[in-house]
Amino acid sequence: MAEVDICNMALGFLKVPSITSVLVPTTETEDTCSLYYAPARKEILRKHPWNFAKKRAFLYAEATGPAFEFDYKFALPTDFIRLRFIGTTNQGLVGISYDIEQDLYLSTDTYSSGLTTKTITGITKANPGVVTATAHGFINGDIVVIEDVVGMTTVNDTRFIVAEKTTNTFELTTTAGVDVDTSGYTAYASGGTVYKVATLNIGYIFDEDDTTQFDPLFVKAFALQLAVNMSYAFTGKTTLRTDVRTMLLEALQEARAINGQDKPPIRITKSRVIGARRKYSSGIGYEGDPSRIPD
Repeated sequence: MAEVDICNMALGFLKVPSITSVLVPTTETEDTCSLYYAPARKEILRKHPWNFAKKRAFLYAEATGPAFEFDYKFALPTDFIRLRFIGTTNQGLVGISYDIEQDLYLSTDTYSSGLTTKTITGITKANPGVVTATAHGFINGDIVVIEDVVGMTTVNDTRFIVAEKTTNTFELTTTAGVDVDTSGYTAYASGGTVYKVATLNIGYIFDEDDTTQFDPLFVKAFALQLAVNMSYAFTGKTTLRTDVRTMLLEALQEARAINGQDKPPIRITKSRVIGARRKYSSGIGYEGDPSRIPD
């Protein structure tokens, strides 16, 4: 299944002759399909949590937080389409205080995590520089910030990526992954702390554009969404668009049913009253979240 095949399915729903290319359009019909293809893909991905398009990621807090209300802001992944859950367990988004503005996720510290600040006892003048902080607890790839170092002040208030960590040391690399050469810096004298930048775990739907990964139900829904979006451009009539849109709604309903069989949903409804009733009647409860209704 290739891009042109999906476009031809959409054209078939509209009773428009097929095309030979969508990636390198040479006709008016191909130009139209090329114009609508990517937006329709992203639109249909947002309408349903397709299993083939699920992904998880660690986000690192930006250096400055939002102006008010939230403590942290996190840059969303470049392939982000739709948020599925926050935290280490997939329990949806009910009851979580957050916001999404532009390409940023805004959160309070309730849903972010960082490590305790560690005391620095030395930084070498070397390429790369090596930081000593007893039992720091960092892992390779962590983003950390160094503050209040005396002497080698160049490293202060700067973000680094941890590399080649041992129990008590780690090498400094830039956020671009380049070794930090501290050999030309003023020698370390004393003091300093280092802490891990706050992180956030998320599950999300990403912009999968590899047609070989598409679920058959998605292909059908995608073609119908594409047909709905292109219908007026090709036919100038709303009646055909209405018919195709009805088919699209039926395809999405079918996809939801199949997805539900692949992985039954977790009950995440919040109600302290109902939750308490079920706890006492069944002997089952959630100590960490008394408002969550037991399954």
